This record gives sequence, structure tokens and C-alpha cells, in this order.
Amino acid sequence: MLHYRDCCPVLAVAIGAALIAGPLSVSADVKLYGKVHVAMTSLDAKGTDAGGDAASRRNTTVSSNGSRWGLDVTEKLSGSLAAIARLEQQIAVDGETADQASRNRYVGLKGNFGTIFAGVHDTPFKDLSGKVELFPDYVGYNRDILAATANSGQKWDLRPANSVRYQTPNFNGLQAIYQYSADTTASTSVEDNRRRADSLGVAYTAGPLYLAYAHETHRLNTIADGGNPTETGQRFAGSYSVGAFKLVALYQDLKDLGGTVAGASSIKRKSWGVGGAYTGGNNVFKLQYYRADDLSNNAAGASQPDTGARMWTVGWDHLFSKTTLVYIAYAKTDNSTNAAFTVNAAHSDVITPATGQDPSALSLGMIVDF
Repeated sequence: MLHYRDCCPVLAVAIGAALIAGPLSVSADVKLYGKVHVAMTSLDAKGTDAGGDAASRRNTTVSSNGSRWGLDVTEKLSGSLAAIARLEQQIAVDGETADQASRNRYVGLKGNFGTIFAGVHDTPFKDLSGKVELFPDYVGYNRDILAATANSGQKWDLRPANSVRYQTPNFNGLQAIYQYSADTTASTSVEDNRRRADSLGVAYTAGPLYLAYAHETHRLNTIADGGNPTETGQRFAGSYSVGAFKLVALYQDLKDLGGTVAGASSIKRKSWGVGGAYTGGNNVFKLQYYRADDLSNNAAGASQPDTGARMWTVGWDHLFSKTTLVYIAYAKTDNSTNAAFTVNAAHSDVITPATGQDPSALSLGMIVDF
């Protein structure tokens, strides 16, 4: 017997195909898009054995790294005004976890005033890191350093629920984006505004030059009255292309991680990264370096030495076309004695190293965009 939960993915695909292929009684333009990204990866987490000695935990796995498909809907209403909607799903091409999981989805309006929509979407703070990422969803991508921050009340690089987002028009390369989340959790109860988030981004693009700034705050419901329930993050990023070369850089400053109870000290961390790519014919050679500094102190004001990490990623992409490529990438994270940063790819199989150990990954992958 076929159960309802088994039918859902099939019905979703069938409905999507019908919207695209069949004549509609409305004037909406529906576009199917997506990406299939599968990699075979050898991960070495370097954990500890039962006796407490360092031991290699090497695993070879086939993983689906952020594979997705989605529908973009646009309907012209009047003049420059249009209704917009997006429904996006993550796909587990490797057959592990749920076959599909929700990603960005929203409904809104766009026109000469800009774009406004409500639903679920990556924050401008998260968007910025992706703009200067040379290894998107690969092993050793920048979120392994930037988003996985110890002592934080929430993970950074959010895709928060209950969001409203406004994007200004593009003014000669300059654009601003603001996003508000009434409650970053996906709870079905009434929103708790003590778990809200605000994210602001400003970007400037002029030919080969890209410059951007983002600021984000997380309001936490775990700090008693008298303390500071807000943690704050800032990012500065840029990229520049000249000939066959592309250079990227990012700086991140996080403060009041996890909030600050009354009488306690603010916990802070700074991180940064640089990278470069060279394109020769159908081949792209890439190198990226990211570093997380030690946490400044703990709640009692004492320093937290040896809590940082350094991560190197090197890779080669071979492009068969504008939408299809194969690649090989190697990443290694050097953790300080009290740190446990990873080299995992996006939404893939995960191995967590023991504190102070240095994980590495070698990955062979293929990406098809559509």
C-alpha cells in the first residue's frame, strides 16, 4: 500500500512538471531551477581511541552537497509591479536522510520601489559569505570557520523562519537589504520575539569590483533581566577580478556570543579569510585560507587560549560547459588545543573531530546546474 508520505515527493514533482509544461489559466511565469552536487569524499577526523590516544577515523562516503531544486514564480500585475514566489527543496541525492527538506520559500512583490517578501530566506549576513566563497558547498568551505562558532546562542549563517525581507533597487551598483525575523525558530506556537533576528547588508558592484558589509543581531530568550540578551556580528567582504585571476577576502567580528548575563564579560571572536582563483581555458585552480582567532574570554572574564583554528582548501575545477563541472578538492583544518572546527561540506555526511585534532578531507565531485 502506498502511504501519503510516500506520495508527497512524487506529487510535488508532478505538480511542478504540470505547472511548467501545461497551459495555465493565469499569466504567471514559472521557472524550474536547481543543482545536483554529488561527491565521493575521504574524511579523516582524527579522533581518540578508547585509551585516550590519538587515532585516525577515516571514512569514505558518497554525499549530496547542498543539492536542490526549486520553482520561481513571477506574475505581472500592473506597470512595473509583479507578484513573486519561490519554493525550494533540498534533495538527498545520496539516499541518506530525508529525500527532501525545505530551503528558501517566500511570497512577495517587486517593482520600482524594490522587492519585499515574507517567508523563510537566508539572511544578508549569510548571503555575503557566499558571494566571496571559492568552494561553494565543497569540503573546506568558509562556513566551517565562520558559522560554527563555539559559545554562540545561535549558529551564524541563518535561514530563519518568520522573516520579512526588503531589497532596495540597484542604484548604480549600490544595493541595500534588510531582513527581520520575528522568531528564528520553526515553532508552530505564537512567535517569541525574544528569539528575533535583524540582518542588514549593503553591497557595491562596479565591473570586476565587489565590496560588501553586513551586520546581524540575534536576540536570545535565555538571558535573565539585567544582562545583555543580544549577540552581534559584522562582516566585511570584497572580491576583484583582473584578467584570469580573481581575489577574495572576508573579515568577521562577533561579540556577546551567547548573550551576556549580568556581571559577566562579553565573549568575542574574530575570523578572516583570503583566497584566489586562476582560470585557464576550461580549468579553474583555487586556493583559500581561513582563520578563527581565539575566543577573547569566557563569562567570568578569563581568557580562552588555544580555541582558534586555521583551514586551508585547494582545488581544481574542470568545466565541461557553463552548467556542468567535475572537481577535486583537498581541505585541512589545524585546530588549536581546545578547538574542534571541521572540514565538512554543506549538508553532507559529517564527521566531528575530537578537540585539538586536525581533520582533513579529499573530495572528488560533480555538479550539474539547471
